[in-house]
Amino acid sequence: MTYKVLFVNPLNDYIDRLVEATPEGFAVAVMPPETDVSRLCQEAADADFIISGVEVPEEVFRAAPNVQFIQYMSSGYGQLPLETLNDLGVPVAQMKTHSISVAEHALTLMLTVLRRIPASTQLLREGKWRQDLDETSYSELYGKTVGIVGLGNIGRWVGRIVRHGFGANVIFYDDAEIPLTVSELLDARAVPLDELMENSDVVCVNLPLNDRSGQLIGETELGLMKSSAVLVNVGRGEVIDESALIRALQEGRIAGAGLDVYDREPLDLKSPLLDLEQVVCTPHMAGVGWENVQRRIATVWENIQAVAQGETPRGVVTTNARVLEEAS
Repeated sequence: MTYKVLFVNPLNDYIDRLVEATPEGFAVAVMPPETDVSRLCQEAADADFIISGVEVPEEVFRAAPNVQFIQYMSSGYGQLPLETLNDLGVPVAQMKTHSISVAEHALTLMLTVLRRIPASTQLLREGKWRQDLDETSYSELYGKTVGIVGLGNIGRWVGRIVRHGFGANVIFYDDAEIPLTVSELLDARAVPLDELMENSDVVCVNLPLNDRSGQLIGETELGLMKSSAVLVNVGRGEVIDESALIRALQEGRIAGAGLDVYDREPLDLKSPLLDLEQVVCTPHMAGVGWENVQRRIATVWENIQAVAQGETPRGVVTTNARVLEEAS
């Protein structure tokens, strides 16, 4: 028997490599982004598995009555029609392979802002060799307090790097219960959000978007930050009130920001964020990296093969999954 695997709305970097890694007994049908919805539904009708990119129409999932499992290729799954998928009983797994890449990117943003790399590079290009450097505006990460908002996989990697690699003090806020063993291993202390905002030299936001995290950090929370503190966001842009953040930066109420995600993407080229010297912006690329591509492809086939063998895949986000019931 050969299982049909439908790869919908794939990123180009993954197509050839994922197909080349196809195990025996599986056949991949690639459906590029421009594929008509009716064609997608037709192909989904006899699919056994779906590998889903982002923004796949809900009707495609409804048109797949025999699908055993859906592997979503992103970590943030707010765009998935979870209610529909739960009703259909389809197990859906998110990707959890990019935590290292995102954590390293968060650290890069921290250091870039603290060390004012863009500003000093511009001075160099203008032929100003050190004479215009204001040493009081440059900072180390060593000994600082890093407040992590969201101590999931990414937040834990961030905590590990800054604590054990840079000698920073780590505090965190998370509305989910974090096992004591995790915080002890990180040498991190749980605090309320207002305390974190008030005491952190660097606030690192790693939260996904859900009904609890939207606009979690607004005018009030930003107003608690030290004037010397910086904010880094590698989670979701909607977690922060972007207008309030822009005002805080423009008025000098916080020292800077490193942002990889935004309230609306792609970021408007007229956004004030791009005009602020103390802000470093990257195009939602924190999870990008060749190593992560390899990990994602390996995870896809490990999960699909697990389900085909009646086992439970990793990273399931749906709550009414047939495969979980059958495997138990």
